[in-house]
Amino acid sequence: MINALPPEVLVQILDALPIRIFWKDRESRFLGCNQLFADDAGIADPAEFIGKSDYYFFEPQQAAAFRDDDADVIFTGQPKLRIIERLTHVNSAVRWLETNKFPLRDAEGHIWGVVGMYQDVTEQKRAEEMRAA
Repeated sequence: MINALPPEVLVQILDALPIRIFWKDRESRFLGCNQLFADDAGIADPAEFIGKSDYYFFEPQQAAAFRDDDADVIFTGQPKLRIIERLTHVNSAVRWLETNKFPLRDAEGHIWGVVGMYQDVTEQKRAEEMRAA
C-alpha cells in the first residue's frame, strides 16, 4: 500500500514539472495551480488563484474561451486535447499555448472539476508561420 504524500511534497512535484498545470471546480473557479502557471499570469503566489475565475486574470474574450472548454469537459466527461490557444501575456506579448483538459472524478465517478495543462508553443507556431510565408 502506498502512503499518501504530504501536501508540500505534491506541491514540489507539480512545481518541478516543465508544464503549466491548474485545476478548477465545476463552476470553473481555480482550486490550485503550479508555480509555472502562476508565473505566466504574472502572479507570484499560486495561492492567489484559489477561488477566482479566469475573468479575474485574463481578458474577457480569453476567459470566456477557457471557461467554454472547461464546461465541455465537465458536462461531457470527455477530455479536450491539443487545444491551440492564442493568449495575450501580461506584458502584452502574444503567445500560443497547446492545452489539454481532463475531467476530475470522485470515487463514485462523478465529475467534480477539471484539470488542465499546457505548454507554450509560441516558437513552434512562429516557425510554422515563417515556413508558410
